[in-house]
Amino acid sequence: MQETKPITLDEIYISPFTARRVYSEDGVVSWIPLKRNLEPTGIARLDFIFRSFSEGNGDFGWIADRLGCTRADMWGWARVMLGMDARDFRHAYRFRLANDLLRFTSLPISEVARRAGFSSASLMCQQYMKYEHCSPEEVRRTSRLPMDEDRFRI
Repeated sequence: MQETKPITLDEIYISPFTARRVYSEDGVVSWIPLKRNLEPTGIARLDFIFRSFSEGNGDFGWIADRLGCTRADMWGWARVMLGMDARDFRHAYRFRLANDLLRFTSLPISEVARRAGFSSASLMCQQYMKYEHCSPEEVRRTSRLPMDEDRFRI
């Protein structure tokens, strides 16, 4: 029996951005729509989970209710499909989403926290200190390159 490779976060990550800023040769700004794959796996239940996370909703109870399954079912799917615990996956997804919002937007930290699915800005700050050993403000400052701020539209 052939072993199945787990799905990676990069393969299923749904970007929050809908358009990218570009400049013409004469400096005029325009926006190019971005294609967002809202069905990264083609498996309706999994894609619903990933879309929920991308919209900042990582509440397993809410998602399980909408799918008509139990939390235990969701945890099993996560283990089989992602090769990791559902909480670890939710954690990784939230941080990836928050990092993108911190780098590419000028949203206040409280709005980044809300959009990334943290229950509050203070919880997000605590989680960043615990797992990333820096504050969200430090992530924004150190990850942002020239021209990154507001490079994308949400």
